[in-house]
Amino acid sequence: MHGGQAVPAPPARSGDTPQESLDKAPVQQRMTGSPPARNEGRPMTTLHVNLASNEALAFEPARHALRLTPAVGGAQLQVSVRIRRTSERTEGPACQITAALLVGTNPSRSRQLLTQLAVGHAINPGQVATDITLSGYVSDEQLRAAEQLRGGQDLWATLQIFVICVDGDPVQLVGGTGELGFDLPSGEWGQELDKVDGGSYVEVLVPLPDNAELATAVRRIRKARTLVRDNHLEEALGETRKAIEAIRAAAGTLTIAQTARPKPSKERDQQERWAIMVEDVFGLLSGAAHDDPETTEHFDWSRADAVALIATTAGLLGRLVERERQGTSY
Repeated sequence: MHGGQAVPAPPARSGDTPQESLDKAPVQQRMTGSPPARNEGRPMTTLHVNLASNEALAFEPARHALRLTPAVGGAQLQVSVRIRRTSERTEGPACQITAALLVGTNPSRSRQLLTQLAVGHAINPGQVATDITLSGYVSDEQLRAAEQLRGGQDLWATLQIFVICVDGDPVQLVGGTGELGFDLPSGEWGQELDKVDGGSYVEVLVPLPDNAELATAVRRIRKARTLVRDNHLEEALGETRKAIEAIRAAAGTLTIAQTARPKPSKERDQQERWAIMVEDVFGLLSGAAHDDPETTEHFDWSRADAVALIATTAGLLGRLVERERQGTSY
């Protein structure tokens, strides 16, 4: 089987009809599919998988094609496509449909396998298009890798679809294969990741506190996570700075750090060291909010910088919320 590349059947013998010749071909030769057409460098989102010379199945992605739902150690991944039979045949054979899901930021290169998908039962398509769902599993690690591969851009998904059915007289295995592509905008992908809580770089659990200021800080961390997914790095760092300002105000870290800094570092107690850490993170984040001549105006922020600072601030915020619940000082 070669995705999207038709393999010709052997020449017809004298007296054979085209269909009889096809029926006598080995199944490997009959696994054919029409390659996706291209439009401005991107595949068209329609695929015709040829089952016979006069019969094909047409596939199109559904409006909201990809869904994630929580599962142990990862997520169930579902892709919805619309399918119809192109011939006027009233009693076509039932088919088994499977697919490999590849993702990347470009439809024609650097695509990587994410998971294998299958429909859980045989499908007998008609001339009227109906929706089918292909399901599979992805681990949290795979989701993180896909998010890193995306790098703040939209994802391009490719379904390598395989169709197998039993048909003909005498009965034989027939089928075909081909590729169906569709894009996953960063916002849509991010919403699905939020449902499973597994694809974000920032994986620190911060419970929503009763303290209104800290609750606002938690929401700012969530917003920063969304912004960094869309590659809005300085905006994400701005939200993170506002979150750490709430930590400073609630824990009084500025006063504690000012008292501690004159001491030799080995003489500082645990509270002082935490306070200095908060103040240092705040100072670093302030560089994203101000363009001071000869200093912060030359700061350059990478995606890794933003991820590190958001994760650090989320951890500091989670620690403060937990200690407030326990009634202990920062």
